[in-house]
Amino acid sequence: MLKSFSVLTRRVFLLIVPCTYILFPLKQDSTASGIQLDKNYPKWLKNNSYHTNQTSGITFLREKEDGTIEFLLADDIGKIHRLFIKGDTTITFSPIIFNKDVKDYLNDFPKLDFEEILYDKFANKVYITIEGNGDNHLLYHGIFKLEFKDNDISQDSIVGIEKLNLMPKESFIRELKPNIGYEGLAVDEKYFYLGLESVMSPEGKFSGYTIISIVDKKTFTIIKDINTRDLEITTVCGLYSDENYSLWGIDRNERKIFKLKLDEYFNVVEKSIYDINTVIPNYNQFEYTGSLESITISKDGYFFLVDDPWHTFFVPPNEILNQLDEVTKNNFKEYIPIIYKFVIK
Repeated sequence: MLKSFSVLTRRVFLLIVPCTYILFPLKQDSTASGIQLDKNYPKWLKNNSYHTNQTSGITFLREKEDGTIEFLLADDIGKIHRLFIKGDTTITFSPIIFNKDVKDYLNDFPKLDFEEILYDKFANKVYITIEGNGDNHLLYHGIFKLEFKDNDISQDSIVGIEKLNLMPKESFIRELKPNIGYEGLAVDEKYFYLGLESVMSPEGKFSGYTIISIVDKKTFTIIKDINTRDLEITTVCGLYSDENYSLWGIDRNERKIFKLKLDEYFNVVEKSIYDINTVIPNYNQFEYTGSLESITISKDGYFFLVDDPWHTFFVPPNEILNQLDEVTKNNFKEYIPIIYKFVIK
C-alpha cells in the first residue's frame, strides 16, 4: 500500500459537513442520484476489548436470522477478523487463526501486506490479495484462495492457502511494483475483477490512471484490461460487483466512489462518480484526511467502506482535536480504523 494525497492535503478541515453528497455522473446513470451517510455512522472498528489495525479489506458474508450482519476484515499487517454488526449499533469481533501450515507458508513474506478480501458467494470461497514488498516483490504479489477448517466459512481457523496462477503471467506482473499491487478484487458469476492500486510513472509517482483486469474464473486467464485514463479514475483501492458486468469501486486518492457498467465485451457503457467526505465518528461536522480502501454491499443494499489510517495525515490538527472528547482523541492517536455505511439512491 502506497498513498499519495496531494489532493487531500490541499483541503482544509470544514466546520460543517453535510450528510448528503453530490453525484457527478460523466455518463448519466438514471438509477443513481446521490449518496447518503447512515445516521449511525461512521464508527470506530473497535469495542471495549478489541480493535483492528490498518484495516484495508472488507467483504460481506451473510445476514443472520436475528438481523446481525457478518463480514470478514483484512488488515495489512497480516491479520483477518470476523466482524458482526447487530442492530446497526453493536460491533463485535472474533479473530481468524492461521494453522501451522499457513503460518509456515507466510513466514518468508517480507511483509504480510494483506489488502482486499473477497467472499465469492457463487462458489462459497474466500480470496485475499497480498502486495509484494522488498527486492523480490514479484514473488509475493498475488491473489490467494483461503481454505477454512472443514470448508466452512463460519469456522475461525484457516488451514490452507493457495496462490492463483493467473495467466499470462507477463500481463499480471507488468505494472506491479514494491508495495504497489492489486488492492481491488471483485467477483461475479463468471469473472474476477482485479484493481491495480495505480500505474506508476517512471519516476515512481502516481501516474493519474490505473488498470482493472478481467479474469475468467474457470481458466484464471486475463481476458481484458480496462485502462482508467479516460474514466477519470486515478487509483483503485477497493472493488465490488453487485451483479454481472457491474463494478463499484473506490478511488482513494480522489476520495470518490465510482460505478462502471460493462457490456458483454467489457467495454464501459455507463459510469457514475460520487464524492465522499470522511468525517469524524460522532462529530460529523468535522472532516479528517481519510484513506478509504475497501467497499462491500450487504444483502439489503447498504454500502460499507473501511478507512485504513494513513499515519502521516490521519490525526486531525489541534484546532479540531481540542473540540473532541478524550476517547475520540485517543482513537485517532492510536490509529483505530473507521467503518462507513452509505445508501446510494
